[in-house]
Amino acid sequence: MSTVDFDRDVKVPNYARSGIQEVWLWDLEENCLEVYRQPTINGYTSIQKFERGQQISPLAFPDFVVSIDLILG
Repeated sequence: MSTVDFDRDVKVPNYARSGIQEVWLWDLEENCLEVYRQPTINGYTSIQKFERGQQISPLAFPDFVVSIDLILG
């Protein structure tokens, strides 16, 4: 199991059960950002993938825009 698989399959569900509102998972092998939102006891109900050329804002700071290109280099 790779680190990203462990994060996706073990850590992210634990965060959802703990009520963490948003999780960003950088998948460097796939060159994308996975964003998990809307936690439930069974996991996150909103999962989005962001790729190069896109931007995102964290829920806690909606005016702060992050470029996926900038993060991935």
